[in-house]
Parts: sequence; structure tokens; C-alpha cells
Amino acid sequence: MKKLLDIQNITKQYRGKKILVNVSFSIDANQIIALVGKNGSGKSTLLKMLAGLSDPDDGMIIPSTQSLKIGYVPEITPSHILFTPTEYLYHMGRIRGMAKQELIARINELLKLFYLEDAQDTRITYFSKGMKQKIMIMQAMLEETDLLILDEPLSGLDLQTQNDLEETLRSLKQQGLTIVLTCHETKLLDHLVDTILMIRDKNVIHADLSIHSIALYNELIFEIADPTYLDDILHLMKILQQSSLATGSYEVTIRCQAQHTDFLLQQLLHKEASIKQVMPIHNKEKFIHND
Repeated sequence: MKKLLDIQNITKQYRGKKILVNVSFSIDANQIIALVGKNGSGKSTLLKMLAGLSDPDDGMIIPSTQSLKIGYVPEITPSHILFTPTEYLYHMGRIRGMAKQELIARINELLKLFYLEDAQDTRITYFSKGMKQKIMIMQAMLEETDLLILDEPLSGLDLQTQNDLEETLRSLKQQGLTIVLTCHETKLLDHLVDTILMIRDKNVIHADLSIHSIALYNELIFEIADPTYLDDILHLMKILQQSSLATGSYEVTIRCQAQHTDFLLQQLLHKEASIKQVMPIHNKEKFIHND
């Protein structure tokens, strides 16, 4: 299998604190790779280094070729873009020095690929979050892309939009693209991802895909405006921690049986919750189900 990136013993620290230490792995072509780990474990930091937006303090990231094209989409995307998709993508392409005719042809190709031809003259500020996410992916693919890096691409999307975007990612892989993404959706890990890389103890390990399907419980962390929304589904979960945030919303940590996770995620998204983390729990003694 062709290797796109070789990561060799990289270390990264932030404000004097080491986040990643002696991390080594490789990224193979034509794969969808999920990077998972607890909040603050260094997922976004690692993605930025893979994208070339940040350098490791030690170690090397070696591309298979100097012409390797990498597209990057951050977790937080602009919410108020007054351009139409065509205007925005043209503007971004010209900033990158793309020739006009080549750029126009590529924009038309992407609009067709992402099924946004009918919305090409609508201002992006009026788009749903899922449509805005598609625009951000499109701008990352304006130039021919070998590797697409996505930080929480499905975060905050409703179930149908998640399914639509999942199909788009699967289609991109079938066309030969390699995708590295962070995610907390267990469904995505089961049905779309080829490889799971897990950050644990400041390092990266390969995880068996089956660990997510055989987990006894899942621990969920999410942000919600009103915790009373949880009353209808409280019988399916155990609240481990709840704290108020400066924004006036609440961060809640829960534990639930694996079989209830997808339903709970759907309900939380319907209540406009922001899902921050989903982690499988396999230790039967640590989390005894007593609901």
C-alpha cells in the first residue's frame, strides 16, 4: 500500500507542557483514518502538524513526494460569509494563485460533486451548518488534493446531514482521496473508517476497529443550553458530572450503554447540544451499570 506521510518520533509541547511525545505512525493512500482521543489529548494539534500548519518540536513528518497536496478544514468554520459559494471559492482560489479558467472549471466540478449547483447563487450566510461544512471542504479541495484533513467534520450536525456528509466522504475515498479526520460518532467508526489511530498517554497507537462495536458503555461529553432537556432520556444514562460554563450553557458528562448511544446522540442533536466527545468504555468493573 502506498504511503503518503511518514511520521517519525515527533514531539510537541504547548506553553511548556508536552502534548505529544515520540509519536510515530504512517498514513497510507486511499484510506479513511479516524483520530480519536480524549478532549485535550492533542488531536487538533496533530492534525495541524500533518497539514503543515504547525511544526513538531522534535522529529519529522516526511511526505511521499514534495508535490503532495493536502487540504485542511478546521473544526470552527466561519459562520457569516456574505459571498455566494461561487464567489467565495473563486476568491479563495485566486488567493492561492490558481489560473482563472482552471479555477472556474474546478469550482463547477466541486459544485456538482457536492450537489450544490442549485445553491451556487445563494449567500453562504443563509446556509445550514451542514452546507457550510461542505463549502469548507470544497475550498480545501480547490487544488487537486491527495490528502484531506478534517477536524470534527460532523460536529453539531443533525443525523440526516451527518449521513449526507458521510456519503460524500465515502464518495471522495472511492475517487482515490485519503481522508484523516477526528470524530466522536461511533456509527462513523463502524461503517466508514478503515483505520483508527488513538491518542493515549501522549502517544498514538493503532486501535482495532472492533473495539468500538464491542464496547460495553460509552462516555459522552456534550454542551447543552438547558439540562432539563435531558429529563426524557435520563433513564438511559447516568450523569457523571455537570458544570455551568461562562456562556450560560452547561457541560455534561454521562455514561450510557453502548446500545443506547446512537439514540442518545440523535436526541441530544435534536436539542441543539454540541457533542464534544464519545469514548468507548471496556472496563466492566469501572463502570457497573446500575441505572
